[in-house]
Amino acid sequence: MQRRIFIAASAASLASVASIASGGVRAPASELSARRLHRARDGNLTSLDPHRPVSAADMEIAADLFCGLTATAANGELVPGCAQTWQISADGLHYRFKLRSGLRWSDGSALTAMDFVRSFRRLLDPATAALLAYRYEAIAGAADLLAGRAKPESLGVSAPDEHTVEFRLLRPEVDLLKLLTIAYVVPSAAIARWGRDWAKPPQIVVNGAYVPYSWAQGGSLLLARNDQFFDAAAVKIERLGWFMGLDDATRLRLFRAGELDVAKLVENSQLTMARREFAAQLHSESFYGGGWVGLQTQRPVLRDLRVRGALAMSIDRTALVDKVRGLGERSTDSFVPDAVRDYPNHASPEYAAWPLTRRMRVAAELMQAAGYSATRPAKLVSIFSANALTQRSFLALAAMWQRIGVSLDIQGMETRAYNIALRAGNFDLMDYQPFSAVQSATSFIGRFQSRSFLNYSHYASAEVDVLIDRAESQPDSASRSRHYFSAEQILLRDWPAIPLYSGTNHRLVAARVGGWTANPGLALPSRYLYWAKSASVST
Repeated sequence: MQRRIFIAASAASLASVASIASGGVRAPASELSARRLHRARDGNLTSLDPHRPVSAADMEIAADLFCGLTATAANGELVPGCAQTWQISADGLHYRFKLRSGLRWSDGSALTAMDFVRSFRRLLDPATAALLAYRYEAIAGAADLLAGRAKPESLGVSAPDEHTVEFRLLRPEVDLLKLLTIAYVVPSAAIARWGRDWAKPPQIVVNGAYVPYSWAQGGSLLLARNDQFFDAAAVKIERLGWFMGLDDATRLRLFRAGELDVAKLVENSQLTMARREFAAQLHSESFYGGGWVGLQTQRPVLRDLRVRGALAMSIDRTALVDKVRGLGERSTDSFVPDAVRDYPNHASPEYAAWPLTRRMRVAAELMQAAGYSATRPAKLVSIFSANALTQRSFLALAAMWQRIGVSLDIQGMETRAYNIALRAGNFDLMDYQPFSAVQSATSFIGRFQSRSFLNYSHYASAEVDVLIDRAESQPDSASRSRHYFSAEQILLRDWPAIPLYSGTNHRLVAARVGGWTANPGLALPSRYLYWAKSASVST
């Protein structure tokens, strides 16, 4: 059935390839004979609007459709995007970007500096509800605009001429160049014409390497090379298909049958088979993500630091990661994943050097001091977005915690209900899988600031707030890292969450695909890939 659906989607795309987008943009004649690159990942694609991503899939695929002032190379390093050059003032408060000449949207219209100004105003407009808008609060006027206290025109982003974009900052932001890789420019004319429907084929207008022409929501997204892209000549794959809504077993079967060229794996049983069958084609890379257990610190039992500390120190992370999860992750006590190179020193709790037997003994003593034991256990509810792997992980944690006097009720939930429960704080423990779209410790430490909308733990520490504020005002990453390290030391004393592992991505890449490079980021844009050997037409 999956094979028939897959073939049907491919056949349907050939029928609609003649008209890709509005404004007369059409597929090159070669599209009908070029082989399509098929990529598949977990999760669902929910929006093609790069200012409104909801899922990791949205963010990964946006890198194929749009390009910001800066961009990332195949290996994740920073490179020029729509801006060819830039200058930064000595105090780090002024940035000037010079755009490449001849930039155009996929419909052929000119792309100018004002498009970037309008895009930033939209990104930071509270009506847009952009998930990552808070990361740009260093820009003058951004915080007031986000809070609805100012007009868009007050934002410190301007266009002195059609080829120049300037930023005024209130404080240095050492992550700004990285953040600009995901601050995508969007077409204001198309948005004005189509409203929220602008980001749906066939009317979608983009400026990246590929333009979508067919989207079965929750399933397949079919794209063709955007000949208006500034580096279109270097884009070797002419046709591209992204496929979601397939489980790991299906993705592995389709890869085995040659119907997928790149397939992400997230389930350990399928990964075990892939290691056995396709060792040379399996790429496993650390990325900017990890796994925690989140604690709602305002819940009655968890207000007690002794209970939170006991939960943290009684986890056998090595057994959890190696024997239960089996995904090649690295167990860790740090909140910041290993792949974040700008954070070289990781804080560690005192108990990390203790043998497990001592940790379990001390944890049991802490629980007894808090009034709990095996005969009078602390009763906690843990929620997660229902999936087999997370359920196994919490079952293992429940067994570990039972030994120190904790009774855990595990509740798998539908994703929407889970997100509602998180926002309401209606849980004791939660599955927490933080990730960052760029290399930055801010994405992990910063979410514990009391005013952060990502502070699901309802944690508040004036000392941590001050340290995070100081970190974010530093002029260089080394100074920022030192303040974050101090904040992390406090977090590993207060336990608003419990770090478990640094994340690893696993992707099968067919031998016929060239250009795949180790990349710790969320996405390796398809424009860097090419056919390593002749491939037949996909129909």
